[in-house]
Amino acid sequence: MNAAKSAHMTPIWPLVLAGVLIIGTILLLSAPEVFAGNLAGSDDMMRMQQVRDLIGGQNWYNVDQARLLTPEGGDMHWSRLPDIFLAGIILLAQPLIGREMAEVLAVTLWPLMLLSWALAALATCLRRLKTSLPGQIAGMVFFCASFAIVTLLPGRVDHHGFGIALALTALACLLSPQKSARSAAIAATCVAAMFTLALENVPAATLIIAGFALAWVLRGDGETNRLRVFGAALVVGALIAYVFDTPGAGGIRVVCDAYGQSHFVSLLVTGAGLFTVATFMPSAPRLLLRVVAMLLVTGVVVWSFRAVNSECFALPYSNLSGTVESIWFSAVSESRSLPDMFAGEPASVYFLYGFPVIAFLATLYAWCGSPRADRFNIACLGVGLLAALLLSTWQVRAASLAHALSAISSGYFIGILLGRRAAKDHLPRLSLLAVAILIASLLGWQLPQLLSNSFRQAEPAIANCTSRQAFQPVAAAPRMIAFTPMDLGAPLIFHTRHYATAAPYHRNSAAIQMTVSVFTDPVDTARTKMERTGATHLIYCAGMGELRTYAKHAPEGLAAALEAGNVPPWLTPLTTSQEGMGPVVYTIDYERD
Repeated sequence: MNAAKSAHMTPIWPLVLAGVLIIGTILLLSAPEVFAGNLAGSDDMMRMQQVRDLIGGQNWYNVDQARLLTPEGGDMHWSRLPDIFLAGIILLAQPLIGREMAEVLAVTLWPLMLLSWALAALATCLRRLKTSLPGQIAGMVFFCASFAIVTLLPGRVDHHGFGIALALTALACLLSPQKSARSAAIAATCVAAMFTLALENVPAATLIIAGFALAWVLRGDGETNRLRVFGAALVVGALIAYVFDTPGAGGIRVVCDAYGQSHFVSLLVTGAGLFTVATFMPSAPRLLLRVVAMLLVTGVVVWSFRAVNSECFALPYSNLSGTVESIWFSAVSESRSLPDMFAGEPASVYFLYGFPVIAFLATLYAWCGSPRADRFNIACLGVGLLAALLLSTWQVRAASLAHALSAISSGYFIGILLGRRAAKDHLPRLSLLAVAILIASLLGWQLPQLLSNSFRQAEPAIANCTSRQAFQPVAAAPRMIAFTPMDLGAPLIFHTRHYATAAPYHRNSAAIQMTVSVFTDPVDTARTKMERTGATHLIYCAGMGELRTYAKHAPEGLAAALEAGNVPPWLTPLTTSQEGMGPVVYTIDYERD
């Protein structure tokens, strides 16, 4: 029995059992926080508020946040795609268990559904790489110990986990041994969904497109039908996403930080180009001719993207001022680069980058020793992993995809070690497995971080500033417009009925600039600027990272005064924090000297 049949015929039930155990363990560990009404981050809270607004009657094509009172009008650019599933769960469960528990069920069930989907796609990739059963299970375990799992835990309802599941599914389709039309249609649907979901998925989606194109270039006629279907499905998917996802078709799509006209046109041109090549050159005999054809398609795609909106070649956050970028944006965790990580959290570098580096080396080893027929699939995995690793050195958010692909590479590598004749040498199989785990295990790469934390001096306790319990006194106060630090804007809107003046969303750049300016300006100047926002109250939480950053950059500013306990006389406490921890609301007296 050859390796392909062996991998294909390995039983499914051990994978299902492993998945059930993994999901059950995660549910038990995360249930207390989620059932207490606490979500992991600002994006998760704002996503759920977006779902609440949709259920409450907000227009499908309008995702602006009405209680985010910024000069830009609470401008948001998120896709409605995740809202369909979250709102569906809530609406189905609400008649049975009530609205509050229905929301808890949604924020628990939807991430676990995505996790199940991602694990199934990952296992499918490993089976199509002809990995043995131990390697398949090892890949699932590696995935659940990696950075990628963070985006798929209960309570994580932003778009990141959805993007991982779509990317792994598209990769599994690319690796399909049957090269079927169905695999092409599913992959193209995933690519279109990745574009409309969030532009951070564009690099992965582009690699999938390149993979299907390169498969035709290298394999010729055997890939013609699949390429034709992929191109046609890409056109259909791009149209559906453009018309039915927010903000709908029209001039309001002239944007670069979301699925805009330039992205839509480039997807249409890509799909049409691939369909045309596969239709009119179905049996191009020469490799050079196929290469030239794909280069022409690529050139037309790039030209069309630039012709529609050349500004989209700039970075999506280029509208932020230098002050905002240096004080706020550089501290946003998912936007940090490798140099930023080295400067701020050097121990984390080993965890975030060590695992993908070793996994890439393992992929190179596997490629060199693999049969010629298997090398294309392994090369697709290796190129995707290398691209994600390089992207993560620019922005750490790409580390999730790099770790997901690293889990596949590591599982495949372990399958190779256990399947070769090395097991007949002096080392038994268990020893080989131990060596493989020591080389590729995430626990090994986390060890420097764990040791660093254990020897680091204890820092002052940071207050719980965003939990539901901490916001209960704030929620009980009369409705207000609160001037908020950016990291308290989404929690305030999610946990209460109040209005916020800022939240960490780059389209509201004027509000972000105002927030940074108020907290870093001298006290009297800060009050004058706050008055311009219409805020009647100030919300503050001692020890919060954002405020400590402001205090560090401006020792004479408002944030530094509040952190030192020097509350200006024109701020009167309306609520008190619980046991000296959590948010406090102050009434602003603009007349008092």
